[in-house]
Amino acid sequence: MSKFSRFKFIVPFFLIGILFIGISGRYLSTNPFKNHLSVHLIDVGQGDSLFIRTPSGTGLLIDAGDASGGDLVAAYLKRQGIRKIPLVVATHPHADHIGGMETVLTQFDVDTVYLPPVVHTSRTFESLLNTVESEGQQLVAVTEPTIILDEENVVVRILTTGHDFGDHLNNWSLWVHVTHGQQSFLFTGDAEQEAELLAVETFPAEWLRSTVLKAGHHGSNTSSTQALLEMVSPEVVLISCGRNNAYGHPHKDVISRLEALDVWIYRTDLQGHVTLYSDGTTLRSYQAPANALRDLPATKPATQ
Repeated sequence: MSKFSRFKFIVPFFLIGILFIGISGRYLSTNPFKNHLSVHLIDVGQGDSLFIRTPSGTGLLIDAGDASGGDLVAAYLKRQGIRKIPLVVATHPHADHIGGMETVLTQFDVDTVYLPPVVHTSRTFESLLNTVESEGQQLVAVTEPTIILDEENVVVRILTTGHDFGDHLNNWSLWVHVTHGQQSFLFTGDAEQEAELLAVETFPAEWLRSTVLKAGHHGSNTSSTQALLEMVSPEVVLISCGRNNAYGHPHKDVISRLEALDVWIYRTDLQGHVTLYSDGTTLRSYQAPANALRDLPATKPATQ
């Protein structure tokens, strides 16, 4: 059986337009994937934001990009018909991950916000805390691995080693592991080498092995270590980074490591928004850039 036998692609964009977007750009109730688990990698430029919707309709948001990204995230979710987001994870207190949270928390019905147990004195972080309080939302500092959602055939677990990483905020990143039948997804925030190696040593293999991995820290060479990649053994890798960003993300060495694993790679800088659909057995994908629908097929593997 081919490694990718459970991963299928929907490429024809005329079909996508018929299924998902009417002339007005509204999300249609005829979406054939409405009973699937969907993972939306939202293009917020040089930042991170990812939305998960379970087959029963429960929503989970992981990060919201920077301050300008908040408007992009809100607009994207509203186009999908989202009004309530019960679960929000702010992986760590950097502005390119939580800067857009204030917009999201005030425009959507949010129940609980999960944070790592680290304090930051930035205005962005303080604004997040103040917004959670003013909106009457629950704030939870996660200090140990915790299941935050357990629905039929779907389990969402926040992972943390509980290690004190001091001032290294990237390594404080909360990880999120999602299982849906035979499919699984791992999101590691901006975790870098120290945190990745500790996770490999600490967590059970079943909490790490995943069909889909979002590369840590926008594809930086400080993340996506060989040890983690071998443990996760992904078939698909998502990378969130800005087009022509000043950091050179994703790093060429990371791309080389992914090439060696022969994985499918999706990048927001090349393909815009990316959505994966899981029925518990098979994954399907399509890409819809923020400003227009364009035929940009998945790279396998990426070459830049």
